[in-house]
Amino acid sequence: MTTWTGPAEGLLHDADTGWSGIWALTHTAAMGALNLAMTVPLGVGVSISYAAMDFREAQDELEWAHPDVRTTAPPVRLGAVRPEDADQARAVLDRLAAAALDRAAAMAEVEPDLAAQAALSRVMARLITGRAKVTGRWS
Repeated sequence: MTTWTGPAEGLLHDADTGWSGIWALTHTAAMGALNLAMTVPLGVGVSISYAAMDFREAQDELEWAHPDVRTTAPPVRLGAVRPEDADQARAVLDRLAAAALDRAAAMAEVEPDLAAQAALSRVMARLITGRAKVTGRWS
């Protein structure tokens, strides 16, 4: 079990289903991906760094749609990860991004505002590509 499991589980349980919950999950995944990218070998680290950029772009979209979202959800810091925990850390990042994606998709189904729907669509696209880069699965 990686040291990330506890904080991630807490966030997965506590994050709300709205904009702030999506932001908190996405921010945590982005910061975790940056930490992981510095731990793994260079070839893998590049892909994880690109995933961090995707997650950060999703964050940007959330912040554009709701500028106050950063102040409504405290970020969770996962901290450093040991090289031997890299696979488990990738699984944690995948779970965080999947939870954010699920929340964004659920919101998009009921969101009446077209600009908010478009923002959620862009968030979902970045979360999907970020997950693929973290896991190495492109399907």
